[in-house]
Amino acid sequence: MVFCPCVLHAAIELNLFEIIAKASPNAYMSPSEIASQLPTQSPDAPYMLDRMLRLLASYSLLTCSMRTCEDGSVERLYRVSTAGKFYVQDEDGGSVGSISLFALQRATVEVWLHFKDAILGGAQTSCWPNLEFWPEHPGQNSWSRHWISLLVDVGGGTGASLNMIISKYPSIKGINFDLPQVIQHAPSYSGIEHVGGDMYVSVPKGDAIMIKGTCHNWNDEQCIKLLKNCNNALPEIGKVIIMDLIMPEAPEASNAAKYVSMLDNAMFIQPGGKERTEKEFEALSKASGFSGFKVICRAFTVLGVMELYK
Repeated sequence: MVFCPCVLHAAIELNLFEIIAKASPNAYMSPSEIASQLPTQSPDAPYMLDRMLRLLASYSLLTCSMRTCEDGSVERLYRVSTAGKFYVQDEDGGSVGSISLFALQRATVEVWLHFKDAILGGAQTSCWPNLEFWPEHPGQNSWSRHWISLLVDVGGGTGASLNMIISKYPSIKGINFDLPQVIQHAPSYSGIEHVGGDMYVSVPKGDAIMIKGTCHNWNDEQCIKLLKNCNNALPEIGKVIIMDLIMPEAPEASNAAKYVSMLDNAMFIQPGGKERTEKEFEALSKASGFSGFKVICRAFTVLGVMELYK
């Protein structure tokens, strides 16, 4: 049912997990206390919040405690559960809330209503906006080896991922490369230069080039064009580091494999990309002129770090 995801979406937009978590790690808050921190004067806000929070508690995103009031009525109190903490920003400012917000945007939801058309039409649905839509709507949107002195993040967004690396390895300088309309929203980071451009025209030169969560947006022809541009921007000992999901060769029943398969269908009907198996990534590497390919490591069996060598 769509009800719970929609309630979760609203809770994230209202910053409810952050509000409750900041009260105290183990403190419970009443709906009235939570409502007092929202930009509303509606007398019905606590009542409506209680209904939302009760649903989230039933899905173990919050824990609930009961309190008997002086008039004999029962009041529910809430705190963030272990699972709910994933929706609270960590020290790097990240949380899984961002993917929930993305998944329930109007542009994302409406395209699924045309899944049949994608099958019968043989292409992604026409109602999906061009990927250039997202940069213009940002609210909807082994490093220590001595020879890596300049790391380029292609499609790096506002530079948050690159900053995590440069902060840990300050001897490395970084170039965060994305579309100009994305770069204009990027904050200043020490050791990082923001560069705007088109990765299908050229990419900045560097000792190593990082591509994270980008290849699955594009078909094979587009990926090969991108990787060839990366190849041209690298020195003889350079490499491309791809961080992306790796589709299992055969269907699996694990939650991780189900997640990759669901995203593969999303890529199919939306931007026209795909999730790829290890062999398919290796084929892209060879077609782009690289002499070597290796999966360096995996997380949760399906999230891979791959290196392409000149």
